[in-house]
Amino acid sequence: MARNKATKKLYSFLRKALFMSAFFLLLSFPKQALYADNCTSEELSAPESAAVKFVYDGDTLLLTDKRKIRIIGIDTPETKHHKQKGQPYGAKATEALRALLKRHNNRIQLRFSKQRRDRYSRTLAHVFLADGTNVSNWLLERGYAAVLPFPPNIVLANCYKTAEESAQLQSIKIWQLESRLIKEVTDLTKRFKGNIRLRATVKKIKHNKKYLTLELESNSKRKILVKIKNKNLRYFKEVNLNDLTGNTIIITGKLKSKRKKWIIYLNHPSQLSLPQTTYYSPNSEINSKVAPTIKWSKPD
Repeated sequence: MARNKATKKLYSFLRKALFMSAFFLLLSFPKQALYADNCTSEELSAPESAAVKFVYDGDTLLLTDKRKIRIIGIDTPETKHHKQKGQPYGAKATEALRALLKRHNNRIQLRFSKQRRDRYSRTLAHVFLADGTNVSNWLLERGYAAVLPFPPNIVLANCYKTAEESAQLQSIKIWQLESRLIKEVTDLTKRFKGNIRLRATVKKIKHNKKYLTLELESNSKRKILVKIKNKNLRYFKEVNLNDLTGNTIIITGKLKSKRKKWIIYLNHPSQLSLPQTTYYSPNSEINSKVAPTIKWSKPD
């Protein structure tokens, strides 16, 4: 009996000691080690202070000086407007961004990349808070947004991809939706179109004056083509595309149906991933999965 009491006391002491050690270790970590919210680059312009008047949605803002800002590098679900229905987590992403900006008195810093306006005359900018938090990264880490690499403003694409993968690992917010799960070729139907994460095997590669094209294995008469514009191949210098034939990859992009073909246009290597690998999550009774970004060595 005495031994049992002593054992219980020792166990209780060790448990408390372990808890306190973990607690103080957590406190000792710098904020940047816990969250990579300060994703940035010296290639961006110097910060420009601004004030937010209104938040349209998770990736679009209106400033007090009447400029409409389209946040670079991300895409958040659409909110309800006019005759268009809202998408899942569209309203929540908007609310999360509004709350974040309100905590910082709606003051932001804009940092510009190579292209400053889009075809809708919106100003393109990376948005930061005064403490250095990158708003795009903040939304990605919390599962409110997906990466949207759009040349030539792709300097932070790899950093954003890391944040996105963290949210995918945890299956939080948009990444728990069925529409965001990785699809197989057999899941495709004739009417399927829109954003997709598709796992398939590269059948062959073609190159012409406009595109480098990866043709994927298909279980139907419809071809599945992944196209990279020649002008964007410079971003794929570290990806040995010629070695992809016969390999299974995961492509993230917008699937378009055109002349009895499915086409996905790739802008950046962050849209290419390796097949899923099993990852154990202590918070779940089943294994979750992650598709790590391809990291290729430079071709000879």
